[in-house]
Amino acid sequence: MDDCRWWTVTRNVTAGVARRLPSALIGTAMLVTFAGILGPTWGAAVALGWLAAGALVLTRPGERLAATTVMRYRPAPQSWLAADVRQLAPGRRIDVYVAPKATGVFALGGHTVAIGERSVDAGTRTAALQAAARSAVAELRAGRTRPELAMGWWSGPWLFAKLTAGAFLPPRWYPFFRLFGSVMVGMSVVTCLGQGQPVAAGLGVCLLADLALDYLGRRRAGAAARRRTVPSLARA
Repeated sequence: MDDCRWWTVTRNVTAGVARRLPSALIGTAMLVTFAGILGPTWGAAVALGWLAAGALVLTRPGERLAATTVMRYRPAPQSWLAADVRQLAPGRRIDVYVAPKATGVFALGGHTVAIGERSVDAGTRTAALQAAARSAVAELRAGRTRPELAMGWWSGPWLFAKLTAGAFLPPRWYPFFRLFGSVMVGMSVVTCLGQGQPVAAGLGVCLLADLALDYLGRRRAGAAARRRTVPSLARA
């Protein structure tokens, strides 16, 4: 798994969307496929309800519910970040949370600023964190709503499938199954293109992209863990 949880966002909105777009498309396709089993009427109702629920996450009540219930963010009304947010955006309602297994300060949705749990545990209010807080608040004051929450919702079926599969596979088998899956999906994409099925081929490309992004995420997480370990050993 990544060093930070999948809902931890980057400061760059484009990068955040690109990271989650393949899994959002796959998850939506899975949900629509499963909903089709219920028949045209109920299937359409379930699929439209699922898509609408993702859009509702972009509202303040939906954002708050997703942050506290789904993502397990902890309110932090008495933190230094909350005090800074009140000074930077007087009179504006911005929720402040502690994000588990995350670092730094970032904006989420259109009404939330979060600080990573690891940054809180470090116990240092650095200039970099304060600058990130100013950037996050400025982003929300500009009226921008980040789409990661909605995309995370639409990714749900695919993320659940990956987590379930990972729970039953020994970690040492991950590289083999990742390689095997990439080869099989690549062959399926070529076959679908040859048979004139661009939608199926597009989903195959999304699968390959998601596998590649997962691999790169693990590599970055491993590199970050090694960078944190080296100073600790040096101090010891």
